[in-house]
Amino acid sequence: MTFQSRGGAALAQWNQEHRLALITTSLLLAVQLSACVPARWPVADVESLSLLKQSPINCLLVDAAVWKNEFAEAAKAQGITVLAAKQDGSALSVSDVPGGPALFTLTARAKMPIEHPGAVLGTTQGVWPGVRAEEKGAVQARPSSSPWVDTNSGFLRFTRAVTPPATALWLANTPPENNVLGPERYIQAVADASMAGAHWVVALDPGYWALLRKGDEKAVTGWARINRVLKFYEDHREVAAWPDFSGLAVLQDASSGALMSGSILDMIAAKHIPARVVTPERLPAAAPKGVRMLLNIDPSSLSQEEKDAVRGVARGGATVLSGPPAWKLAIPEGDSITFPESSLKQMEEIWREINGVIGRRNFAVRLFGAPSMLSNLKSDASNGRLALHLVNYSDYPVEQITVHLLGKYKSATLVTPAGTKKLEIYDAEDESAIDIDKVTDVALVMLEVSQVN
Repeated sequence: MTFQSRGGAALAQWNQEHRLALITTSLLLAVQLSACVPARWPVADVESLSLLKQSPINCLLVDAAVWKNEFAEAAKAQGITVLAAKQDGSALSVSDVPGGPALFTLTARAKMPIEHPGAVLGTTQGVWPGVRAEEKGAVQARPSSSPWVDTNSGFLRFTRAVTPPATALWLANTPPENNVLGPERYIQAVADASMAGAHWVVALDPGYWALLRKGDEKAVTGWARINRVLKFYEDHREVAAWPDFSGLAVLQDASSGALMSGSILDMIAAKHIPARVVTPERLPAAAPKGVRMLLNIDPSSLSQEEKDAVRGVARGGATVLSGPPAWKLAIPEGDSITFPESSLKQMEEIWREINGVIGRRNFAVRLFGAPSMLSNLKSDASNGRLALHLVNYSDYPVEQITVHLLGKYKSATLVTPAGTKKLEIYDAEDESAIDIDKVTDVALVMLEVSQVN
């Protein structure tokens, strides 16, 4: 009996120590992955690591079929983590070594475990960011009437809003096939994810990769430019993690299109109207503060508790715009991430009704002279600071941008990969305003609040 008791105690102690070791390993892994700047790496050639000497990329996803231990060791010596990736349809399983247990899996959007995310949550599905053009090169307009920008930002902003800040959010879509893209297109992919608090898993098209490995001057210069933008966002990662800020809130979940690209949230963003995402299930427990208008996309899907919470927002002084049944867009079956062309007329009607109510109002910020840009406003409420993210989705600089701000501000600073510049704040009727001479790729406007209306 004494021997059994001692054996049982030893076994219990071993189990406890083993559990603690697993917990410690999991925590270390979570910290390591949260600091990752990821990229798909098509080779396991030690020489290729020289491309990362001036790069913030520190985490490489290498196909398990081409994995080499000497490559992983050489990368580790350079401070770079190498993970084994195995593609199976739309799922990308990632492990620390080939054949090892999956650390996480990047799935189709609809299959993302949003309710139970791990250290990394992500998908392999995304549209390729940029201004959409017709076959003959003419810029295409969609329901918002602005040049239509293909973007993943609305979906990512929703996902970021409903997952813990400690969870790294990765988007691992790849470039369009049979194209050699310029650096601008890769910068747009980086920025599209980064302004939503996510990481795009860098992936170069085969043609660009081949030019880069050959030392082509234009490709090398473009790669340096891409890495400057990556570093820019890593230097401002804390700012990207701030919550979205606006007097306009959109009540939306997966059933009302939040996982789709081209959703109502993207239509609003195309008009440079800031918005924050609120999900129906979270509304009863945490009503958004400072909301002046709530767009209730699908009232019929709400529970009684959620409907009561919407009424509570209205009683707090906000205007509630509840969508009719026609606002309910059918979610495509399967793994589709965009609405079909057959939904275009319905989307135009939805946007016409929404724009008629919100189009001329300032919910925190308005942009003028930036049709090929998207923006996202974020707030650090504890310190009275706002950050306006600006991303240029065209291949040419955007010039003479005017920003109208609701409220009074102590200072405004333009921050770009090239440096910083103080901006003059002036009065524009009942608003504050600033002018920006030019944005080549990306920028942040850092605002110190004096008074927000």
